[in-house]
Amino acid sequence: MNKLHLDEMIKMLKNLDGLLDQAAQYADTKKFDVNNFMTERMAPDMLPFSRQVQIASDTAKFCVAYLSQTIPPKFEDTEKTWPELKARVHKTVDYLKTMAETDFSKFKEVKVAPTWAQGQWVNGEEYFYQIALPNFYFHVSAAYMILRKSGVVIGKAHFLGELPFKK
Repeated sequence: MNKLHLDEMIKMLKNLDGLLDQAAQYADTKKFDVNNFMTERMAPDMLPFSRQVQIASDTAKFCVAYLSQTIPPKFEDTEKTWPELKARVHKTVDYLKTMAETDFSKFKEVKVAPTWAQGQWVNGEEYFYQIALPNFYFHVSAAYMILRKSGVVIGKAHFLGELPFKK
């Protein structure tokens, strides 16, 4: 993991925050409570919107903590309102911003044994590329798709955010 990877996670969380803003504007325009989105799903057996955002947040913070061999902040999964969900995204970004590239100097050698892996482990590079990064993008994408399915006027540019094109 390097600074570019860290910056990309921060960027995508900020893009997610922008999606939350777009959804709030949409709800305001259509005259309904934005908190209605909290329980929206793409399919009946899929986790709701609020959990998609929580898991994207958790994936980013646990990735950074595991690969820097530090203890992540504890966030209770109790967000019930839009402002609480936005605060969760902001807390995650703030935490990621505390890290420097030097914090990940041994990330390839780190043994990552998430609690859900039942005693099994992977090295840091495997964890980052095969678990954390795909999982992070999956949940950010799921949140995007739930809002899109729900009528929020967003597109790929909102998901991708600013691109580093040069002239």
